[in-house]
Amino acid sequence: MKGNLVRPLLLSACLLLAPLPALADTPNFKYDFLEVGHLSVSPQNGGSGSGGYADFAYSFIDSVQFLAGYSRPDYGSNFSAKDYQLGIAGEDGIVDGTDVYTDILYVNHRNTVGNTISTDDGYRLEVGLRHRTPWSRLELDGYLAHNYLAASSNEVGVGLLVDATSWLALGVAYSHDSQYTNTTSLRLRLYF
Repeated sequence: MKGNLVRPLLLSACLLLAPLPALADTPNFKYDFLEVGHLSVSPQNGGSGSGGYADFAYSFIDSVQFLAGYSRPDYGSNFSAKDYQLGIAGEDGIVDGTDVYTDILYVNHRNTVGNTISTDDGYRLEVGLRHRTPWSRLELDGYLAHNYLAASSNEVGVGLLVDATSWLALGVAYSHDSQYTNTTSLRLRLYF
């Protein structure tokens, strides 16, 4: 049984962007998955790109996950990018049907222009909510993030997932950052 002080402290720690192992089970959500999809990136200063991505999450302790991700947007004949991320996440239920989660990620953005390769790496801190609607197959999520890179940015994002089966979900997502970049994605999530 949780004391009256434990849950508020855990929630406060998550809100302070520190993933901690939350000691409660969250039966409404699955956190072990492989997500693949297609994203479209539209920077304010032109040069839109699109490409595939993959995200992987696996729980290694109760309520703490290992995360890895890769995306490869192509911006045209002379410019492409490879983005990598690696880190941990923690989550906890805050009310029935709603979880809060926190990610701390190492990120690496590698851009290729002609034969010139440049790399920008740093960290990403993210706090988000996952909410299961009364129609239990529909999940809504949203997050706030800060990217600590050479060109640091704040980001906000929303998403929608519909469970097609107990192991498969389909959805869409949208994000906008303080550098005025809009990203949309089509998502296919496989739970295991």
